[in-house]
Amino acid sequence: MRRILLAAAASLTLAAVSSAWSMEPGKAETATASFATPDEWTVERSDGSAKVVAPEKDLFLAVVDVEGVADAGTATAAAWKKLEPGFARAVRLSTQRAGREGWDEIWYTDYEVSPDEKLVLTATAYRRGAHWTVLLGKGSAATADKRIGQVRAMIDTIRPVGVVAENFAGAPAAPFGAAKREALKSFWRDAMAAYGVPGMSYAFIDRNGIVEEGGIGVKTVGKPDPVDAHTRFMIASNTKGMTTLLLARMVDMGKMTWDERVVEAYPAFRMGDPAVQNEIRFRHLICACTGMPRQDLEWIMTGTNETPASHVFELLTPMKPTSKFGEVYQYSNLLASAAGYVAGGLLHPQMEVGAAYDRAMQELIFTPIGMKETTFSKAVAEGGNHADPHSLDADGNPAVGTIDKSDSIYFARPAGGAWSSAHDLALYALNELREGILPDGKRIVSTESLLARRNQGMETGEATRYGMGIETTSRWGVPTVHHGGAMPGYKTDWVILPEAGVGVVMLFNSEEGSPILNWTRRRIVELLYNAREEAVPTLSTGAKSYRADVAKERGLMKIPPDPVIAAKLGKRYENSELGFIDVTREPDGGLRFDFGSFQSRMATRANEDGTTNFVMIDPTLLGWPLSSRAGPDGAMLLVMQDGQHEYVYTPVK
Repeated sequence: MRRILLAAAASLTLAAVSSAWSMEPGKAETATASFATPDEWTVERSDGSAKVVAPEKDLFLAVVDVEGVADAGTATAAAWKKLEPGFARAVRLSTQRAGREGWDEIWYTDYEVSPDEKLVLTATAYRRGAHWTVLLGKGSAATADKRIGQVRAMIDTIRPVGVVAENFAGAPAAPFGAAKREALKSFWRDAMAAYGVPGMSYAFIDRNGIVEEGGIGVKTVGKPDPVDAHTRFMIASNTKGMTTLLLARMVDMGKMTWDERVVEAYPAFRMGDPAVQNEIRFRHLICACTGMPRQDLEWIMTGTNETPASHVFELLTPMKPTSKFGEVYQYSNLLASAAGYVAGGLLHPQMEVGAAYDRAMQELIFTPIGMKETTFSKAVAEGGNHADPHSLDADGNPAVGTIDKSDSIYFARPAGGAWSSAHDLALYALNELREGILPDGKRIVSTESLLARRNQGMETGEATRYGMGIETTSRWGVPTVHHGGAMPGYKTDWVILPEAGVGVVMLFNSEEGSPILNWTRRRIVELLYNAREEAVPTLSTGAKSYRADVAKERGLMKIPPDPVIAAKLGKRYENSELGFIDVTREPDGGLRFDFGSFQSRMATRANEDGTTNFVMIDPTLLGWPLSSRAGPDGAMLLVMQDGQHEYVYTPVK
């Protein structure tokens, strides 16, 4: 899938690698840069450059110091010439970002890569003064996907020599008063305008409760109805932390222990690898630590509101790990879903597991915390105050997407199926900030059980770990706890700073909300600890680059699709794991692919290697490709990919 390949490439573009190794193990530096290196990766040195190679040997990051050039493009070309003299890839797009972490400017280069190549290929040029440091990344998309947490950890630590990471450990935070809250809201407004985000809901909390809540913008583009603090959004993976809070309560109730083997407590739990099945304890179900890959397409493409919850266990049964237990961060939605359903089954064994989970969450989480606006029912959410999903369309304009795409997660809802409001999500975050004590003074969960969800996590960035549906970081010396959520057209996050005693909740009704969420965490540190101002310029240049990317891709797509290529399509395609595709030809020459649970208009895009993609162009699905290739009998096949899997659709005769 091009979107996943680009995500892996985007992560690689921010990293840098050293060519001299004079620091302690796990650290490296050259004359111009320093950064941390992941365990088990190796270094291959040559004159003026070095490669850091993944254990699989099919992915590397290389740094090349380039002197005496005036611009990033020349520096990048010179770096490739030194490392791979025959390199001749076409540049898809080169864009500038604001300097940060001591760099004066940063340029990202994206190359033309076909999905069928399953390749990550990228370059980043960093300038400080007259010196250029160029990172080159090349290799297997599957390995990049599997080791993304390690790559991010490298990303975060690349700094010029002499520039140390900001560290506010022990420093008092400034009060998060009205002026600073207004500064953050101004940051959101400017970013929303730049990225084309129609609306958001927000809340500010301190240890005493909700300090301020409200909305910015509208629920639906082109309509005046404003977002408010009680507008429901799909909160997606923010459901995971609520599910592990249910597990924490069950630990306190004596229904289970964190270290109890899941298969002993719930014999119906099965996985394709017996060793992993026997190893998994309850603490591992949402730890992203088991070696199980995401493997999301199998539920994304087949899930509906009618799919039974038990299908989660059917999908888990054949799954096998692609890395060692506890080796790297690999996010598994299906394991997280199993956690919720096992919990529900243990509490209410006489009920269907989906209904049992729903009842357990209502009785033990939503009702005690006071989350009256949180629901797993799409019908309830749609029937009231809710925001519609959006993204930019193929022409770069904000547009409403299909809300039906969110149906796919319903059968796996413990991993991401909840709808909620800023008000309710703030109450949940407040419970995290108060470590299990409700505003009325009653304790809902022990501090020990609640905090266990934040411990022993997998590395996802500099001083950053993923626990059990909770991510913690002490980057910049500021302890922070948060988790994000993403479904098509909805991006959400909650953030607490325990030492400062404050928190923020954000819900956006657009795909383009992601960068705003990510840089809000940095902006909070800037406002409370007087850190260097990097969030505003980074988001400003990032928005320009993003829109340039959308425009570039629009120029490469044919809408309606290439008629010669479209004529080769059959009427119906099937894949045993992902289901079917019905192909509809429209009077204007357009194409529509119906996947059963959703559908999209399609474009064609020619790749440099001569292959052609069919690309979804409906809002919230924009850019999602299927590659095409000839089958043994000459008939056209359609292929969908994620980071580590390939699914071939064959025509139905």
